[in-house]
Amino acid sequence: MSLARIFAIAVRCAAGLSLLWLGTARAEDFFTAQVAPLLESHCLNCHNDATSKGDFSLHTRASAMAEGYIEPGDADNSHLIELVTPLDGSAAMPQDAPPLSVDQIATLKKWIDDGAVWPEGLSLQEPHVEDFDWWSYQPIVRPPVPQPPASPSPQTSPPNWVRTPIDAFILQKLMQKGLSPSPEADRRTLIRRLSFDLTGLPPTPEQVAAFVSDPDSQAYEHLVDRLLASKHYGEHWARHWLDVAKYADTCGYDKDRLRPNAWPYRDYVIRSFNNDKPYTRFVQEQIAGDVLFPGEPDGILGLGFIAAGPWDFIGHVEVPESKIDGKVARNLDRDDMVAGTFNTFCSLTVQCARCHHHKFDPITQPQYYGLQAVFAAVDRAERVYDTDPQTEARRRELESQLQQARQELAALDKEIATAGGTQLAELQTQLAELDQQLKVRKEAEFGYHSQIAAEADTPKWVEVQLHQVTDISRVVLHPCHDDFADIGAGFGFPVRFRVEVSRDGESWQPIADHTSADVPNPGLRPFEISDVNVTGDRIRVTATRLAERKNDYILALAEIEVFEVLGPGDGDAAPPVNLAGNATVAALDSIEAPPRWRRDNLTDGQWARLAIDETKTELVDILQRRDAIATERDTILKAINTPQRVRRREAAQAAFKQAQQSLAALPQGKVVYAAATHFPRQGNFIATEGKPRTVHILNRGNVQQPEEVATPGAIPLGNGEQWTFAADLPEQQRRAALATWLTNSQHPLLWRSIVNRVWQYHFGTGIVSTPNDFGRMGATPTHPQLLDWLATEFRDNGQSFKSLHRMIVTSSVYRQASTFNPAAAEVDGSNQYYWRMNRRRLTAEEIRDSILMTSGALDTKMGGPGYYLFKLEQTAHSPHYEYHKFDPADPASHRRSIYRFIARSQPNPWMTVLDCADSSQSTPKRNETLTALQALSLLNSRFNLTMSERFAKRLESEQSTLPKQVRRAVSLLVQRELEADQQQQLVAYAQDHGLPNLCRMLFNLSEFVYVD
Repeated sequence: MSLARIFAIAVRCAAGLSLLWLGTARAEDFFTAQVAPLLESHCLNCHNDATSKGDFSLHTRASAMAEGYIEPGDADNSHLIELVTPLDGSAAMPQDAPPLSVDQIATLKKWIDDGAVWPEGLSLQEPHVEDFDWWSYQPIVRPPVPQPPASPSPQTSPPNWVRTPIDAFILQKLMQKGLSPSPEADRRTLIRRLSFDLTGLPPTPEQVAAFVSDPDSQAYEHLVDRLLASKHYGEHWARHWLDVAKYADTCGYDKDRLRPNAWPYRDYVIRSFNNDKPYTRFVQEQIAGDVLFPGEPDGILGLGFIAAGPWDFIGHVEVPESKIDGKVARNLDRDDMVAGTFNTFCSLTVQCARCHHHKFDPITQPQYYGLQAVFAAVDRAERVYDTDPQTEARRRELESQLQQARQELAALDKEIATAGGTQLAELQTQLAELDQQLKVRKEAEFGYHSQIAAEADTPKWVEVQLHQVTDISRVVLHPCHDDFADIGAGFGFPVRFRVEVSRDGESWQPIADHTSADVPNPGLRPFEISDVNVTGDRIRVTATRLAERKNDYILALAEIEVFEVLGPGDGDAAPPVNLAGNATVAALDSIEAPPRWRRDNLTDGQWARLAIDETKTELVDILQRRDAIATERDTILKAINTPQRVRRREAAQAAFKQAQQSLAALPQGKVVYAAATHFPRQGNFIATEGKPRTVHILNRGNVQQPEEVATPGAIPLGNGEQWTFAADLPEQQRRAALATWLTNSQHPLLWRSIVNRVWQYHFGTGIVSTPNDFGRMGATPTHPQLLDWLATEFRDNGQSFKSLHRMIVTSSVYRQASTFNPAAAEVDGSNQYYWRMNRRRLTAEEIRDSILMTSGALDTKMGGPGYYLFKLEQTAHSPHYEYHKFDPADPASHRRSIYRFIARSQPNPWMTVLDCADSSQSTPKRNETLTALQALSLLNSRFNLTMSERFAKRLESEQSTLPKQVRRAVSLLVQRELEADQQQQLVAYAQDHGLPNLCRMLFNLSEFVYVD
């Protein structure tokens, strides 16, 4: 072959290789530019190396090609294309999100048909939105109020329709859409609307008559002021707030334990609305009131907000924090606090960033876990609050002294451990290993426990009455074991005591006297009294010096055994029989807290034992070795414990004890279930005492995959904005910093969120129809300028809810009739531009309260613990709320519905049918359904039957004839006069079926349960 020929072939091969390389490069560019962003934004959330839903991950080429979802070069036979292509109307991937467009599916097909090229080493990453160019993040600027048209048309702008700036904004939008407002509603409709919107109760017939006939041009405004001044205003508007805050009187989850002291937070919210508390103060009290307003009861009561949601009893109390389930429970608990705070005050779904960067809003995982770090020391527990500021100040001072004493004792322990070096550490390790071999096993019945005494020398006695008079040879006292205050073995065993026997209960013969010197704690070793040889049927143990429990003193014994004198040869026949088994027990006093503590436990044959058989010589060897090692350790400690250290320890212990005694002597105050850092231990639920837990950023939200430690902070509200707090900020100051950040006058979310909520409760839908989500997945405002005007007006003029209500309800847009207009509905079927008023059904609480009020049963007493609408059955696992056993005639239950005791796991069936809020989740807007069950409940429930009879008796007591009774019934129910034919029909019905049955039917009137 010639050189020219070889050269020509080489050139062609090089050109081919160049084209091949160029094609691969273009394919990689196509993947990077078009395919990768598509997969990252639509698929990677579920199909990643951590979650791998459907056993399919798109993180890397290796994982993407591993399961056969992609057939390079053949898109039609690739399962991925099948999944993203809707067939026969069926849903396609991605799940719970809009389907891919035709063009996006075509992009995936082209990529696969061209060989599914994936650049070497490229891993896909979930996208993070860093763009703050969204309406809710923009600064709030007070817009100018639109000017009404110079020459209004009666068809589009009725004369004098613009009463308030609100009307000007609404009218401008209506005119832009070619719509016009509806006429004003009649006065009867207006007073019903106002009464329900502001107080949740119907007006009386007399109030309606007075308002309808009032000639005063300011009659409407006076009515508004009267309703806002009513105590019922706070009760009604607190219900809206508690819906969002997830308030209930039980913990939820499977055990759903009671929260008997949750109600003070509910009363705090009612009082705050009635007192028209400025919103900044209201918010700050609920996040950090104990820090920002020390010594004031509302500063602690407001913290019920953080604790209002559900709480996992098992995950906190029964599972230690070191276990996976315990970590999960605490992670979810902090998530609930973070989500509750930001859903409520900012209308942001920050919780979406728990597993990954927020897909739609500029919130990262570090920012989300920074918020968790703010609440890292907080738990939900009972918390004392005082009405006396001086008492609260003294309590804080004493708690500080306790903390200082603890720190001094811890510092001493650290000094001693350091001075002891490796030898002391080794001895401690050996002791710990031996202690593991001395583990305790015990039943639920611990033993007998006396009442608590304040002084050690308080005499206590307990005795066993045998079944018959017996010759007693031996008595055995078994010590208790309890984990209380880490006392452990020998819990409550008397320090000084005597044991006596009697056969008549009057004269006692001592068989053991240890009243002159302290008896060492026996641990779990049985305390035996041998060679007794006394006849009797009673054995009494009298303690003359009690064992210390924790700043108080008790007597406790697990079991008393009694054995008789054996005759010759009896010992070989059978083991000795305990004559005290199931014998009667008497005592000076007893704590009686079954199953653990009660008198009968002293003779039930149950007591704490070591895992090793006490009779084996191995136990003796272990105990001897332990005693020898402990003696050697104590010798070292004695040498290390210099007189100076001894004095320091004694001083710290004395200061600790003095502070505890002084705390105990303070007035106990009241208790609220709220955010807390100091509370008594409950199983594995241990207070942080203000020390924040270390919060890690979790890969995919998995507690088993912790990454770097989170820095406490808020979230940025703009590019480059500082959002972190100081990493070493104390617990209380973290919450204070968050509360201050939330209530900044320039905060764009806080002020828009709250005025939108108030608007929604008046009109049925908000200016933003997603009140808990102002992010990109939420709705945009229909009237953005009105929203900002309301936000600035509310913020800059005292933050008064009552002023905001007054401004809204005195507007013309609020006073419109709800009459339907087909032509307007063609343009705006959902009435988002407010061309008429929305008709609404009353909430479950409003219906129940109206029934009580109309029937004459309503008790308007305010505040206090919630009343039950069920019979409570306590069980070992969880309470049972038996609604079917409750008597609805019980007058204690005839108070307003806001004061009822709310159980999460078993909500009231009658209220639930009427779309009552689910207290396990934030409910910014109630559902409004129409079902047959609602009518059946209003006809046949025991509550309605009882109230129908009560209503009939009221009518009979107020009116003498049936026609008058019928007219009065309708007047009380719907505040209007009956037409002649209606009266005739209702009277006839009452004659045929009785007045109570007529009342049942009237409670079902659409006019009764709806307000125009």
